[in-house]
Amino acid sequence: RSEAMGDEAPQRELATNLTLDILQIVKVSQSQHGLRHGDHARYRQYCTRRLARLYKAHKLSHGRGRYQKRTLEASMVENENYLLIPLMMSERAWSYAMELKRDAGNEPRKRAHMIRRLKKATVHATELVNLCGQIGSARTALEAEAYSSYVFGCYLSEQERDWDRALAKFMRARKAFEQLARVGGPDQAEVCRERLEELEPSLRYCTYKRGNEGSAVAGSMDEKDLAALKGDGGEDDERLKAVLAEESGRASGAVTTSWRGYDIPIRNGKVRECLANVALQLAKLESPVSMATDRALAIFDKVFMLYSDARQHLRDDLAEASSGAQGDSTSRLTDLKLADRAIAVMLIEKTIQRNKFLVDSANVKLAGEIKLAKGEKATRPEDIVHLLSASLRSYEELIESGPEVLRGMDGAERVEEELRVECMTAQKILRSDRAAALGKVHSSAGSHVDAAILFGRSAEHAAGVSDAAATQARVNRIGAIKSGIDTLLADRKGMRSGLADVSLEGPSSIETRFLMESLDEYKPAVLGKGASKVHIMPIPNRMESLAVRPIVLDVAGDEIAYVDLSHRSAKKGSTLRNLFSWKK
Repeated sequence: RSEAMGDEAPQRELATNLTLDILQIVKVSQSQHGLRHGDHARYRQYCTRRLARLYKAHKLSHGRGRYQKRTLEASMVENENYLLIPLMMSERAWSYAMELKRDAGNEPRKRAHMIRRLKKATVHATELVNLCGQIGSARTALEAEAYSSYVFGCYLSEQERDWDRALAKFMRARKAFEQLARVGGPDQAEVCRERLEELEPSLRYCTYKRGNEGSAVAGSMDEKDLAALKGDGGEDDERLKAVLAEESGRASGAVTTSWRGYDIPIRNGKVRECLANVALQLAKLESPVSMATDRALAIFDKVFMLYSDARQHLRDDLAEASSGAQGDSTSRLTDLKLADRAIAVMLIEKTIQRNKFLVDSANVKLAGEIKLAKGEKATRPEDIVHLLSASLRSYEELIESGPEVLRGMDGAERVEEELRVECMTAQKILRSDRAAALGKVHSSAGSHVDAAILFGRSAEHAAGVSDAAATQARVNRIGAIKSGIDTLLADRKGMRSGLADVSLEGPSSIETRFLMESLDEYKPAVLGKGASKVHIMPIPNRMESLAVRPIVLDVAGDEIAYVDLSHRSAKKGSTLRNLFSWKK
């Protein structure tokens, strides 16, 4: 039964056309991990750590306890990261050899150890070439061939035995680097130029030693080495044609990005890489219930940075195309402008998506479905209001910028109308949610009248969306909002009706006796069955009507006739007259 099941198990197909920037990876790894300062030991340790991570990530362990060798075969490779294993193993052996070469001096044992490490590097480089030839793209296979030829040339030159073969390996590496510089972009051309500069001293030294010591036996070299030594590059030319065909097919517009059902051509490889990384980052997002807000914000920050980098690359290409020849740059300039507008609109859409995630996360936290992390700030309804206002502004920008992307294309009017209706519907939903959030803010602050008005406004927006919504899910969502608003409004109405029933005089049907009002009467502590309940005193105290004092106006003075006493008032005279009339 097990044999039958094994026979019926489907064989996994081999991966094809895998792409790995071998030279760029080697350059970045060496410059960032010690070789900028000539520290080969640090670079070797880095290669060891990276190999351990690769083994663990791809589940290629070598047994428990005792080491069990596992050979990487083409059938085991699932993606291009598997090709990093032989590359890092070759780099580790090469860096160890360079470390031994620096410390060897005149010690033959260290020099022999160094040569063995270089031979180990050639073995892993050859394994990389075989894998790339089977499952890699044409450019990746050419890069692997160039890298292997360089490592093999270093090994033969240090061995100091076969100078012809060493020269042939270096010449094959130089030919491959020249071809890669022609088909790659500016970054790859710079890497190949640096490699060619490193090769020149080795080529001159091998040529010098070959002339002094004579040529080696021709049988020690294969056909490719002999062809490289003679300058015959027939096979290399065929390989270059294959790489050029692959690169031209890739740059001819096969790689595009889609927006609203329309393909936007992306000519720049860096822009395509940024958009691919955006898709990888967005794939990491989860629901607000299961994902922390800080982690989601970090993902969105990376997405926004990638979009900014892509737009910067497009601006550089726009400047180059504007300053170039007018004949061949017109179509390129049009495509670049189209891509720039499309990415700008995508950035607005991802901003709306970020705000929606934050609003959902805040609602979940306010509902108590998830607990706040230690040290996390409590969510307030005011935060939801700010996020909804920002989303409304983003939709306004989308209504203005969206039609510019597809202007002049077939069916652009239809897409523009769909975009306008979708944005207006989303704005009604956001206005309804914002009014409800503002109602909660005023309700928690005690402004029940303002809260009731805002809940009513939210209900109006929700009713308008329910008629215009296109999907049943959206209609159900708005119905839920309306039911919640109606419940809150009923509660507020009940509160107002309860307040309207309050009066200064209590209802006459309720007979309540208080002990403080009948202190002169005896009431037993334990009342019999059917007896009325006795309270000590009313809390709060009862309101009593007080008689208003009469208003007295002093109007009698207007009717009294007073006696004239002017003759009794003292007469006033001058001082001189008073001096001479003192006897009177």
